[in-house]
Amino acid sequence: MINSNICQSCGSVTFQPDVSSTRKKKGLTYVILGWLFFAISLVFMPLLFGVGAVFMGIMTFCERSQVHGAILTFFAATGLILGTLFSFMVSGTFFI
Repeated sequence: MINSNICQSCGSVTFQPDVSSTRKKKGLTYVILGWLFFAISLVFMPLLFGVGAVFMGIMTFCERSQVHGAILTFFAATGLILGTLFSFMVSGTFFI
């Protein structure tokens, strides 16, 4: 087995960037679901969809982009609060 970090002609250690260590931009599903849950939480079942949007924001923060995740989490938490207040004013309950 040939070690790819050692030069075959001189035996010195070579430093090649490890392809697996580069952070890929993944987690696009978290972004889409997060913004969708945020929009739904403003008008329908804010406790369920608001918490889901916050969770998706945190997952976006961890998996994709810290800035986008922080923005999504902030808006999701705001949507959770506003949706809950709107639901309470309209129907008198926190669950609809």
